[in-house]
Amino acid sequence: MNTLDLDALTKFTEQARQLQAIVAELKPFLELIRELDGKAILPMPTDRLIRAGEAADILGVNKTAIGHFVKDGLLKPYYVNSEQRRFKLSEVNALIKDTPTIESKGAK
Repeated sequence: MNTLDLDALTKFTEQARQLQAIVAELKPFLELIRELDGKAILPMPTDRLIRAGEAADILGVNKTAIGHFVKDGLLKPYYVNSEQRRFKLSEVNALIKDTPTIESKGAK
């Protein structure tokens, strides 16, 4: 074997090791894709409007507490049909991050 062949073989071996490392990192993602079996995953729009009950569920509080958050200026209500109060999901999620005393059940 000449020096050129040895250099090429060494480079090929290093590239194979790098590829193995990449495949190892991707393994959990590949398993997840296999489990999903063609099911679509769509991102949840964070600025959709949600009802007070949904906001309460996400924040792990009751609807009365949502009213207090509005009164205290922690949540801004958006009115639809001039009566129905809604809240931006992004603002509810921000309240979780900004208020350490609120234990979230997780944004839906």
